[in-house]
Amino acid sequence: MALRAITRVADQAGYSLCDAAPDTLTPFARLVVVGEIRNSDDTLPVRQWRESYPSAFLVGFLQAPEQGLWMTAERAGFDLVCTRGGLGPALRKVLADDSLTSAERAIAVCNSADIAGRLGHLMDLEVGALGKISLWRVEGRVVCTGMCPHQRASLARGEIEGSVVTCPAHGSRFDLISGERVRGPSDFDLPCYSAYELNGRLWVMPHR
Repeated sequence: MALRAITRVADQAGYSLCDAAPDTLTPFARLVVVGEIRNSDDTLPVRQWRESYPSAFLVGFLQAPEQGLWMTAERAGFDLVCTRGGLGPALRKVLADDSLTSAERAIAVCNSADIAGRLGHLMDLEVGALGKISLWRVEGRVVCTGMCPHQRASLARGEIEGSVVTCPAHGSRFDLISGERVRGPSDFDLPCYSAYELNGRLWVMPHR
């Protein structure tokens, strides 16, 4: 059923179908990858697709709207997740807009309810496009950072003063909002990503 929907929409939009990754892409060609997500293992190839075809648009579909698996797929890096029944309309919309790529795609990383009312460090997460990230609520806002750039340690247990956190591993200090290094031994600023809440979920942008 899914293959019939994909074939029909692709034919109508003038796209060619292939069942394996192309060796090369001609200039200005657009690649849209569609895959079924039956369990979390089906999200593992996403990183390979991202490395080989950074601008490809990845569509994953589930048999039923299982929230946990849906969120896992979004964190892994799928640009669009839908149910099998909604695949045709969703894919039709994607193919009709050739400006859609993964370059500036916001990633849903958790539900707002998961962090409601909490302060300081909220959680560490593995997000396909970004690797391991940390979520914080400081000075009334939610912010997203990477790991300590010194030796990739989590800052989760670090002491927070205002918006500045101290790495529990080796004492580097960073401003959680700007990412600025306040004190070494790290020679680099802390990676930071834009985060915002919308429609009951927390979204993170791959770039500031």
